[in-house]
Amino acid sequence: MKIFDKRLKNGTRCYIIDKEDCVSKEALLAVNFGSADRAAKAGCAHFLEHKVFEQKSLNVFDEFGKHGANVNAFTNFSQTAYYFSCYKNFEENLRLLLEFTANPYFTEESIEREKGIIGEEIGMYEDDPWWQVYFNLLNALYSENPVRNNIAGSKEDISQMNRDMLQRAYDRFYCGENSVLTLCGDFGGGSLFDLCEDLCLMKRGEPNVREKIFEENIAEKIVRVNMEVSKPLFNLGFKEKDFDTPGLKRLCSTRLLLDMICGNASELFERLYLRGDIDKSFSMEYLLGDDYGAAVFSGVSDRGQSVCEEILRETGRLKKEGIDENLLEISKKRLCGAFLTGTDNIHGVASAVTDFAFKGIDFWDVYKGYSAVTADDIYKRLDIFDADNCALSIVEPILK
Repeated sequence: MKIFDKRLKNGTRCYIIDKEDCVSKEALLAVNFGSADRAAKAGCAHFLEHKVFEQKSLNVFDEFGKHGANVNAFTNFSQTAYYFSCYKNFEENLRLLLEFTANPYFTEESIEREKGIIGEEIGMYEDDPWWQVYFNLLNALYSENPVRNNIAGSKEDISQMNRDMLQRAYDRFYCGENSVLTLCGDFGGGSLFDLCEDLCLMKRGEPNVREKIFEENIAEKIVRVNMEVSKPLFNLGFKEKDFDTPGLKRLCSTRLLLDMICGNASELFERLYLRGDIDKSFSMEYLLGDDYGAAVFSGVSDRGQSVCEEILRETGRLKKEGIDENLLEISKKRLCGAFLTGTDNIHGVASAVTDFAFKGIDFWDVYKGYSAVTADDIYKRLDIFDADNCALSIVEPILK
């Protein structure tokens, strides 16, 4: 797999991921505007994602269907992305993607209709235990940072959306300097750059420079709610303190450390699993942002608080005894292998290349970064695992 990149005339960063013998193709256009942007009202990025699909004289989904493509979009904390996948008619579908995202059509009538649709979506999130346990954790970790807010906003937020608000947000954030276009498939090299130059219609504009607010303390230690679940869910989060270390090193060292603490091959995972305290749903992630970050452990357990205490004991042991270089090498091999395996998924690799681009990280540098991490880097990264800077979110069954 080879990755070619070029800055287009309108300022868009364009990446072509050339995967030999790949039968399907994907294109993804993303703008550096997400739910954690303070420059717009909560829920605006997600609402705009819905409305950009609206066109005056055609149904975008029907048009992609006519050309044999599936089209979709997503909004997360830092970006809004529109993408399609297909087996044929790639150029026609690329043209359509870049045309509709460059020519939104907003009417007050359609915005009012959309409020009901997004309101139902918000209701679905409110009824989703995994969504609730995660955002309850973020609310416990952060008191001000908008990363704590539901990506779709609240029903009150969306009730205030109007045409002028959406148009201002579109004009500010949907521009070449604030966007990334990523193509993935068997293209025979980087020959599609000229086509992208011709089709990329967004105006130039200015890149999004976010206001940063660094929060030292957590908002709450433990959050418990009751929902319709058969067994309790838990999320344990350790709040990031170090924003001076480059994002690439933060990402690689924290992912390796998480694997060493409670990865599938770790002693702690085996002990907790055999004891029945966790099951195969147990997972870990590192949330990386410019002014936020958290190491998160999640799972299903009747003994969620006990699992969290075990994780704290394990991190305390590592602080006392130091890092085992042999175990670190094993984790490096495991994460490097998973990284390479992940390149088989064209949507996954296109999304990763795009996300890393917005974070100022080269895709292959992540793979190299795992190898470059030292035991000393890992030991220093243990600072994130501070008992005073962690929070626990639990969703428990409703008592009957």
